[in-house]
Amino acid sequence: MITFGRFSDSFKPKAKIDDWNTSERLFLEKNYMASYEAFFKYLSDDEVKNVTWKREGDRIDFQLLQGSKIVHGSIANGEVICEADVAVYDKLSVAFMRRLMEMNYSMYYSRYAMKDNRICIKFDSKIAAAPPRKLYYGWKELATRADKQDDLLVDDFVMLKSTGNGGTEQLPDTEKEIKYNFYKSWLDKTISRINELNEDAFSGGISYLLLNTAYKLDYLIAPEGTLMNELEKMSWEYFAKDNKPYVEKNRKMKEALQKLADKPKEAVLEDLYRVKSTFGIANPAPHQAVVDLFANNLQNVKWYIDNNYHDIAVVLYEYLATYCLFSYGLPKPDAKLFHLLLNITNQDYFTALGVGESLYDAAGGKFSEQVIKSKIDEIIKEGSELYPELKFNTANLKFDSLVSFLRTYVAEIQQLNYNQ
Repeated sequence: MITFGRFSDSFKPKAKIDDWNTSERLFLEKNYMASYEAFFKYLSDDEVKNVTWKREGDRIDFQLLQGSKIVHGSIANGEVICEADVAVYDKLSVAFMRRLMEMNYSMYYSRYAMKDNRICIKFDSKIAAAPPRKLYYGWKELATRADKQDDLLVDDFVMLKSTGNGGTEQLPDTEKEIKYNFYKSWLDKTISRINELNEDAFSGGISYLLLNTAYKLDYLIAPEGTLMNELEKMSWEYFAKDNKPYVEKNRKMKEALQKLADKPKEAVLEDLYRVKSTFGIANPAPHQAVVDLFANNLQNVKWYIDNNYHDIAVVLYEYLATYCLFSYGLPKPDAKLFHLLLNITNQDYFTALGVGESLYDAAGGKFSEQVIKSKIDEIIKEGSELYPELKFNTANLKFDSLVSFLRTYVAEIQQLNYNQ
C-alpha cells in the first residue's frame, strides 16, 4: 500500500483512549502487568502493526517499530528496560564522545550508552516509578532520537557504521521511479519559476514556492533518512528567529533545493522506503492551529489573484495544507481533507501511482464534482463519530476554476466545528 506523509499518533480513536485510561487506572491499583498490557494496546496501531508483546507470568517482552529502528525491551524483576541500536564502531574519537555527552544532557528520560561496539539509546526505570505517562514520553524520546540520529551521526563521523534498517520495507522499482521523476520535476519547476520573479518584490511569493515544495516533497514523496533530514533543516532554518531578511533566507533555501535537484538519482532512491512507526514526530495541534495559520496567510492570496499570478495563489493554498501536515499532529478529518486537496492539485502524480479515482483534469479544468463531494461527506461522517458538530457544506464549493475551488474549500475547512 502506498503511504503519504509522516506517521501520527495524535487524536487516537475512542477505543484507544479507553485503553489509556484503563492503563492509568490499573497502574494506580498497582496491577502493573495488566496496566502495561493496556498501555501496549494504546500504542498499537491496528493498521500498521507497529507493536508486539508477549506476557508470561510477571514478565513482558516487547518490540516497538519506529522508522528504521526496532526498540526491544522487557518488563520483569521490578524493572522496565528497553533500548535501540543507533550505530556500530571500530574505534571512537574525542569529538564523537563529546557529541554523545552533549546529547545526553538534552535528554530527559533516556541516555546514550555503549555496549559491545554498539552505540544505543537506553531507557530503564523501576516499575513502581514507571506509570504510562512516563513510559510514553520516555519511549518516544528514545525511539525518535534513535531513528533520527543514526543517519546524522553516521554522516558526521566516518568511524561509525549504520546498524541497518531493521524496520523498513523496500518500495517497488516502479513506485521509486515515479516518485523520483516527480521529485525532480517539482524541484526543477519551482526553481525555474523563482528565477522568473524579482527576489525583492516577490519575496513573499518566493517563500511560499520554496516552503511548499519542501513540504510537498515530504508529504507526497515521503522520503526517509538523509533526504527527510535535509527537508526538515530547510524549514528550521527558514523559521529560525535569527533576524535575517527573508530575501536572504529565500536565497539559502533556493540553494538547498538546487542541491536536492542535483542530488544523484541513486542517492535519492536510497531514501525512498517504507517504515512503520509508533510515535509521531509532530506534536498534537487542535483545529484552532489550522484556523490561525489560515488567518495569517489567506490575506495574501487576493493580491496574487487580482494581479493574475494564479499559479502562486494555488501554491499558497497548497502551502496551507502541506505546512499543517508537516508541522502538526492533526485531527483526522483535517488531515484527510488536506490530503484530498493535494490529491486534486497533484492529480497527475496520484494517477501515475495508480491511487484512487481521477478528481481533476488540469488540462481541461474539469472537476469530478460528485466524487469530490462524496469523499468529503465520507470524511465528515467518519469524523462526526468523535466530533458530532462537524459539518462541511459541499453546496458552497465552486468548481468554475481551480482557484475558486480552493478558495471555497479552504473556507469550509475554516468553519469546521470540533466541539465534542
